[in-house]
Amino acid sequence: MKFQTPRGTRDFLPEDKIKRQRVLDTIRNVFEKWGFDPLETPAFEDWSLLSAKQGGGEEIKKEIYYFKDKSDRELGLRFDFTIPLARVVASNPNLSKPFLRYQIGPVWRYDRPGAGRYREFYQADVDVIGAPAGSADSLCIAVVCDCLKVLGFEDFFVRVSSRKIIEAFLLSLEIKKEKIVGVLRSIDKMDKIGEKGVSDELKSKDIDMRVIKKILEFIKIKKLQDAKKIVDREKLGQEGINEIEAVLNACEAFGIIDFVNFDLSLVRGLEYYTGPVFEVNAGLDISVGGGGRYDNLIQTMGGKPTPATGISLGVDRVLLAMQEKKLLKTEKTGVRIYIASINENVKSDIISLARKFVDLGIS
Repeated sequence: MKFQTPRGTRDFLPEDKIKRQRVLDTIRNVFEKWGFDPLETPAFEDWSLLSAKQGGGEEIKKEIYYFKDKSDRELGLRFDFTIPLARVVASNPNLSKPFLRYQIGPVWRYDRPGAGRYREFYQADVDVIGAPAGSADSLCIAVVCDCLKVLGFEDFFVRVSSRKIIEAFLLSLEIKKEKIVGVLRSIDKMDKIGEKGVSDELKSKDIDMRVIKKILEFIKIKKLQDAKKIVDREKLGQEGINEIEAVLNACEAFGIIDFVNFDLSLVRGLEYYTGPVFEVNAGLDISVGGGGRYDNLIQTMGGKPTPATGISLGVDRVLLAMQEKKLLKTEKTGVRIYIASINENVKSDIISLARKFVDLGIS
């Protein structure tokens, strides 16, 4: 009988694992240089937490690995690190703010496997809890930019948008509030299904073709000032514009403004996002991460109202992009010295010598 890994999972033999470990160590080092401390949470959580309303949303709920334990408790594998982080903050109200944390490890989604897409995959997250929109969001973007620079990327960029700006525009079109989440979900598929696919989806949601045309024109806007002229009369639109202006100004102070593009076609599918959202592109049209602001999530998890923002790198996608750009070094082993045994008489001397090298920190 021959056994294989479950679909969407992989084994990593030493040569591949060494490459991954080098990338993970680099990312961790950058995170810690910027003052983020590590956090670890369980691989599985209560199903009620993972499936909470105003959490990931109905679409992600379908992808969660769900099971019951021997005591009939409903559980699920974590699908990201943001929901567990919100639980931690809600359960520990005395954490000093702003709270800067990072988490690196595996997450699971029952998704269709493809190039750089697996059902078990690694994420590397940084989040800032307790700070309003502006420099906190830009800090997260700056940290990811530094990670990509240290890993050797040059032509990467970060798309920045705002859920508030897009929602304000949709409300101005008199789209009912209960339909907005579905509209945002369709817009988020632009990269996958194209403009016609988004148009067809919106039409199936009983959105008038005249309105669909206006939506598709609006999300092509690439200049903040052009968006401001359209939504600045609405309170929600003003908030969105002010937040994005604060983010872009802070990006300039961080010295990363050249890597940042304002792009209203970016929405992000998870429903807990409330304001600025980001997506990281490593070039060659490979998305390697994303994130955004989720100011209501911690309160949803039973905590106090707490502003929060974060960004995540998909480690597997980063490795795919590095492979395409030939940025990965080939190392078959971490060993630096090999001691040859010429006969049995020198075996004890070899062991003694190996001990000395190890004590000196030489592998």
